[in-house]
Amino acid sequence: MLIIVLAILIRQNFLVNNFPFSLIKKQAIIDQSIRHNELLKQQNAITFLKLQANNAVDMEVLESQARYRFGLVKKGEHYYQISESIDE
Repeated sequence: MLIIVLAILIRQNFLVNNFPFSLIKKQAIIDQSIRHNELLKQQNAITFLKLQANNAVDMEVLESQARYRFGLVKKGEHYYQISESIDE
């Protein structure tokens, strides 16, 4: 009886499921997915840094415009306006 069960399991694993080769193929697919995910993580990090740089530049321009147009100052700063006097 046990020999029959063993023969059925061997047939199922090696002949039907193509046992060792199916695992090798699946592992190759997993390795490829891991490499692809690592590449995507690197690309995301680069894109994130670019967005931060763009945001910093945009905030600098916005701050400059706020200071120039509206005379806004940061907390703790003092605003001095110098105007030319007209001698009559």
